[in-house]
Amino acid sequence: MTDRPDAAAFEASMRREFVNRDNLAKLFHLVLPHLGDGGPALVYILAQTERIGHFMIEAQILKSLYAGRYERIIVITPPMDRPGTNALVRACFGPPFVWIETDEPVFKAMGFVDGGLADLQRLHLLLQSPRLLIVDFWRQVVAGIRPARIDLPDDVRARGHAQLRAIGLDPDAPFAFFHMRTMKYREALQHHGHRTASVDPYAPSIRRILNAGYQVVRIGEPGLELEGWMGDGYVSLPDALQDLAPGDRAADLAVLADAAFGTAQNSGPIWVAAAFGTPTLRTNTPFEHLNLPYNRDLSLFKRYRDGGRTLGYAEILERKLPAVFRDAEFEALGVDLVENDAGEIDGATEEFLAFMSGGAAGLSGAGWERFLSLGRAYEDRIRADAHLVSENLDFYGYAHGTAGVASVLIEGNPEFLA
Repeated sequence: MTDRPDAAAFEASMRREFVNRDNLAKLFHLVLPHLGDGGPALVYILAQTERIGHFMIEAQILKSLYAGRYERIIVITPPMDRPGTNALVRACFGPPFVWIETDEPVFKAMGFVDGGLADLQRLHLLLQSPRLLIVDFWRQVVAGIRPARIDLPDDVRARGHAQLRAIGLDPDAPFAFFHMRTMKYREALQHHGHRTASVDPYAPSIRRILNAGYQVVRIGEPGLELEGWMGDGYVSLPDALQDLAPGDRAADLAVLADAAFGTAQNSGPIWVAAAFGTPTLRTNTPFEHLNLPYNRDLSLFKRYRDGGRTLGYAEILERKLPAVFRDAEFEALGVDLVENDAGEIDGATEEFLAFMSGGAAGLSGAGWERFLSLGRAYEDRIRADAHLVSENLDFYGYAHGTAGVASVLIEGNPEFLA
């Protein structure tokens, strides 16, 4: 269930190859001009800035855990002009953050090494892969630490609102964001189809949101809608604002920060919205270990089928399917992930809108307790699984009840929680 069958050997090899005296000397010389006169600075390598979810959540974690402990947090990144990068994310992190761009490939490789926190006197080097950084943080969140709330700077908001007005959206009137992830995203990669969905089944949901008095602005990939798919009040941001430079993508951040709520899939923008405090209806979501919705979110999961038979939650967990995250692995297991249909998405949207208006939403009572108890038992099992421990996958976010699950999950499948 992994392309790293011997995690310990892999990590040892990475440390030998990249964390050596010569590379540490390169790193010291890179950060030396940015060190303050006080105590040591924290240094972290954020290698995936072209993925907005990683860009935001990794920096958010640093702020949550270290901003009160270090005079400076120095973050080393690839160049900000790379495709897919929103360079304005950096503006959301003022002091003590200092950002350094470099195209030195060895530093990007070091950003995936799990080496702990190294005391190098004037600097403390935090070597953690994104996965370990996130799972360690989630453990602290369920123990009581609150993720730092990120604020959009006024100047970025003003630029973003101006861009939105230019395409006919009124940022001073209520709006919701909408995000789709399809196979057009990172087209060179073919392993993430189980995390994608098609746009058409969302039509009733979007109409319901429009009819509730919200504008809707879609972010993400261009060219998903057919002509005339929606009328007034709906705009596709990637089609309306094409070819914005990485340093001028203010509208994307303004949408995620200022929306009343959003509807989206399990992809990077949900973590940006969460950091800004924007609640999200998470649709077409696979069960995955490292998902921990901590905001006022509601999740609607995909259905899992084996040979045409829909699997119940207990069997999904018994087969450890939340630990599978490659399409080829699902295929080898004979398991298909089925998209939410239009009725399910619309039903969850109705539920979520009621929740946004102060009503109750999500599984409750015995159904909710059953969902949590199955998740807790599963987490106990994976904590004893040496392979999953070595892969930093011995955590299961849905065991902790930090956000709700749409009740429509069981309305059409009452045996799901049997």
